[in-house]
Amino acid sequence: MFSCPARISLHHTDATGRIFFGALFYLVHETKEKVFEKIGMPIGQILDDPDLTFPLVHAEADFKSPLHNGEKIMVEVALENIGDTSVVISYAFRKTDGTLAAMAKTVHVSVSKKTGQKTPLPDIWRKKIEKLREDQTA
Repeated sequence: MFSCPARISLHHTDATGRIFFGALFYLVHETKEKVFEKIGMPIGQILDDPDLTFPLVHAEADFKSPLHNGEKIMVEVALENIGDTSVVISYAFRKTDGTLAAMAKTVHVSVSKKTGQKTPLPDIWRKKIEKLREDQTA
């Protein structure tokens, strides 16, 4: 599992001062970029791959405790599952006291740029993604 610090900014919140649901996915994406950089798979490298793409095909979230403007949090990222063609990544958003405030999950699929069909994850990607099982701070 990787941990990344984050802060809830004004632009993440709605009129009540609590995180807007869509902003949670902004934080998911931002955290994923940091973690993928750390494991040796920068997003730009994935986008530039001539043969494959790695789109997000499913996203979900559960909110457990409000997150407010100015709060500092820790986002814990873990590999939940790695299949032949897909990867499931989970995110836990914790307040400074350890309270679980939200959880999210994303599913990404390896897709051929030529056919648009899912294709097996390349071994090099699989080895790098497996690093998400390690305990690190990004």
